[in-house]
Amino acid sequence: MNIAMGVPHSPARYLAMMRDAFSLRAVVPVGGVYGALIGSLHVAEPEDPRNDVTGEIYRFLKLDPNEPWFNAETREAATAKELRQISIPEHLLPHLQRIPFVFRPKVHRLYFVARDRKDSLAPSTAKLLFEAVLNRLTNELNYPPFEVTVRPDKGALDEVLSLASLEHIVIDLVPPNADDGHAEQERWKKKLKAQNVRRQTLRLDGLRNESIKPDKDTLELARVASHNGKVTASGHDLNGMKQELSTTDRPLIERVLVNPEVETVMLALKRTADVLGTE
Repeated sequence: MNIAMGVPHSPARYLAMMRDAFSLRAVVPVGGVYGALIGSLHVAEPEDPRNDVTGEIYRFLKLDPNEPWFNAETREAATAKELRQISIPEHLLPHLQRIPFVFRPKVHRLYFVARDRKDSLAPSTAKLLFEAVLNRLTNELNYPPFEVTVRPDKGALDEVLSLASLEHIVIDLVPPNADDGHAEQERWKKKLKAQNVRRQTLRLDGLRNESIKPDKDTLELARVASHNGKVTASGHDLNGMKQELSTTDRPLIERVLVNPEVETVMLALKRTADVLGTE
């Protein structure tokens, strides 16, 4: 995930962001009966924003005792008498899953383990968690607004723009940070800043019975927005079926084999982050 902060956005500020986000100990509802929080955080010593920040996301069931219960023996709804026998302290939450993550303040990117045996966390759920926690930093600790973008799969943008009949394109761009190191992102960062723009949305609607043909500038904008915002397109496929595609539909998931006799899951995650960080 790419976590973009408004000015100031130095690596030290991103390090402080992660520490403050952890300190909130905020439990966020993440769909259905699940809750999640930033459960642990480790900052290398001596503290240096160029170093990795590691930790774990905790995901667990957050049961509502007031919802109906089921008696598996009688195969009926539990009675009031049976419910009075239930005694689970409110602070104990079942089905804990621990999801390792690595955050790199210098490039403000977060990598996490989406699945490891029984433990799993969807990219959309991770985004929901961090958006909620970072929004509290903005409201309570005077941080600038944040934008969280799940990095799309390498072929996601090409797929979005490859509809046989491309009728509508919406490119939603938030400013990349200046330390991203890519010329295209740097150019659009400066362009938005010069105009005092927080977000740029470009909508293209094609001529009737014609397919949109994005030019070089539009394609560049789309590439930058796919990592800093999103790109959505709609139209018809080769079979004439109506389609709506988005770069958010195909998050980047790298499958990695881990030999526990050679390395830990955290080391494998760092190794994978090293590779993805060069692409």
